[in-house]
Amino acid sequence: MLNLFVLRSFPFLRLLVLSLAFMIAGCVGSAPPQEKTLTNEQVLESSGNDLEIIDLYKNQLKEKESEEVRIKLVKRYLEIKDYDSARFYLAPLLQQFDAKDPTASNVLLLAGKVSLGLEQWAEARKHLTKVQQLAPSNSESANLLGILSAREGNFTVAREWFNHARSNMADDRTIKNNLALLDVFEERYTEALRRLQPVPDLRQLSDRTRVTLSLIYAKTDQYSAFEVLTDNMAESDRVSLYQQLQALPVADFPAILGDNANYSSVKTPHKAVTDVITGAPTDRSRHGVEANQ
Repeated sequence: MLNLFVLRSFPFLRLLVLSLAFMIAGCVGSAPPQEKTLTNEQVLESSGNDLEIIDLYKNQLKEKESEEVRIKLVKRYLEIKDYDSARFYLAPLLQQFDAKDPTASNVLLLAGKVSLGLEQWAEARKHLTKVQQLAPSNSESANLLGILSAREGNFTVAREWFNHARSNMADDRTIKNNLALLDVFEERYTEALRRLQPVPDLRQLSDRTRVTLSLIYAKTDQYSAFEVLTDNMAESDRVSLYQQLQALPVADFPAILGDNANYSSVKTPHKAVTDVITGAPTDRSRHGVEANQ
């Protein structure tokens, strides 16, 4: 992960000056608590310190219950993949759930994500389906329902959900990649490649698209394109990976592409292969292409 502190140093300094201004103003009259809290939160956000941000939200909830703060806390736990804690702090919102509440669909979406993280597939589908009932234009829940359907092998329904998400302004790159994955599962490599072209600057490729393209190039004997895609790898590692992907049975595609489909909790027996493609360190080699997202 990139050092966000360096990238965001200027906003941090600006917020620090703002914090000092509040301190000076305190000599004349204390600033409203809400402004102080907002400033602290912004400073912590700029530092990228998840644990400190979590402590901030928990202290705020200790002083006063707030649905908004609780939702922020759950989202933060989801970001660090602490699904058990996310479920624990989301529970009170589910217990007092009111479908007429304007935030109802947001709460259910979080519940769906928590269930996905815990590999509770049926529970995830229940929550995400309710989101669609309350907010049919919610593209995120539609995309996740598409992933669930793909996981079950129901590619027709998965395509419908992905296209529904796209029609409601979901991120084009994410949806196109997920549709390309369905093509790969069905061994329609030319169609999959058409969806992903033109290939953008390699530095802009997400891990998901990088893995998908790697498999497509290997399965369609496009070593030159594969070589460009993995130009930071040692030649011996590249050739070995290319051969592994060429020999990979169709039945194993969902396993290696599980994470690639925006489904981070899916376990893959080929993790070492995926790590090499996306640039993650492995026991065998630390060579890898630049990862994004």
